[in-house]
Amino acid sequence: MKKIKYGLIGAGQMATGHLGCIKAIGDMVELVAVADNYSKSLESFKAANNNPKTKYFTDYKDLLELDEVDAVIIATPDSTHVDIVLDTIAAEKHVLSEKPAATSLKDLAKLEKAVKKSKKVYQVGLECRYLPLFQRMKRIISDGTLGSPRLLWCKEFRGPFAQKVNNWIMFKETSGGTFVEKTCHYFDLMTWFADSVPQKVIAIAGQDVIKDIYGVKPDVYDNGWVIIEYANGVRANLGLCMFCECEYDIEMGVIGDKSIMEGFFQKRKIDIREYKTNSRVTYDIKYEDRIEKLSHGGGVYFEHVAFVENIRKSKKPLTDIEVARWSTLVGLAAEESASNGGKAVTF
Repeated sequence: MKKIKYGLIGAGQMATGHLGCIKAIGDMVELVAVADNYSKSLESFKAANNNPKTKYFTDYKDLLELDEVDAVIIATPDSTHVDIVLDTIAAEKHVLSEKPAATSLKDLAKLEKAVKKSKKVYQVGLECRYLPLFQRMKRIISDGTLGSPRLLWCKEFRGPFAQKVNNWIMFKETSGGTFVEKTCHYFDLMTWFADSVPQKVIAIAGQDVIKDIYGVKPDVYDNGWVIIEYANGVRANLGLCMFCECEYDIEMGVIGDKSIMEGFFQKRKIDIREYKTNSRVTYDIKYEDRIEKLSHGGGVYFEHVAFVENIRKSKKPLTDIEVARWSTLVGLAAEESASNGGKAVTF
C-alpha cells in the first residue's frame, strides 16, 4: 500500500516525539520534509532523524509547496497553530495539528470555518482519546457497567512545564494559558465520557509558586480547580498543580449510579467497584513496551495510526473539529472564569 508522505512543521520537543512514532509505524508513512525557523531545533532534529532523503526548510511555506507532501503534522507554539493550519488547508494537504486547536475565540472561529470547507482530513492532537486506557474506560461507560454516569474527575499534580524555545509556554499570549495549553486533554476526555456538551464552567486558580523560572517571569496559572456542568446533568471537576515535583499519577474517575471507576495513566490500570455487592474488578492495560515508551505513553503513536487510516478511508477523525472546538472552548472558559474570581461562564 502506498505510503502517506508527511511534512512536519516544527522541529522542537514535540516534533521529536512525533518522529519516534513515525519511525515506529514504519511502512505506513514517510517523512519527506521538515520546517522550523529556529536553526538549532532544525539541526538537532536533523541529527535525530538521520535520513539524507528528508528535505529541510526554515520557512514552512516552502514545505507546503511540495507536491509530494500528502499530510502535514503541525508541532509549533500554540498561538501559531491556526495560521499554519489555514495555510496547510489552502495547500490542500491533510492536517494533524497539535493541541490546542486555537488560543482565542477569534482564531477558533476562523479555524472552524476553514476546516468545514475543506475536503481534507483535519485531526487535532488530543492523543489521550487514542490511548488503550481511556478507550477501555469509554467502553466500560458505554456498556452500562457503571450505570448512568453522574460525576467525573481528573487530577494531575506535577512539576512545571518543560523549557521551550523562547519559553512561549510560560505566557498566556502565546500558549492560551495553562487551562488551554495543558488541560484541554482532560476537558476533552471528560466531555467524551459525559457524552454531552458543556453548559457551564467555573474555575478558581492562581499563580502562587512558579513566578520565576528558566530566566523568565511567567504569567500563567500554576494551580487551580475547574468545575464543568454538562447539558445532561453530568458534573466534572479537574484539579491541576504545576509545582508538585513528585511522582503522582494522572487520575481519571467516573461515578455512576451503580459503580465507581478510576483510571491511572502511569500504572495503566482501571479499578471498578460495584456498590451493592462491594465487588472490585481491576484491569491492567497492556500493550507493547516499544509503543508505551513513545511520546505520551504511546498516545501519539496511536493517533498517527488513526490519522493514516482516516486519510486512506476518508474517515471522520475521533478528534475532529467539533472535538477540537469543545476542548478549546472549555479551556478558554476556565481561563476567563479564573481571571474573574470564579464567575461562571456559560455556553
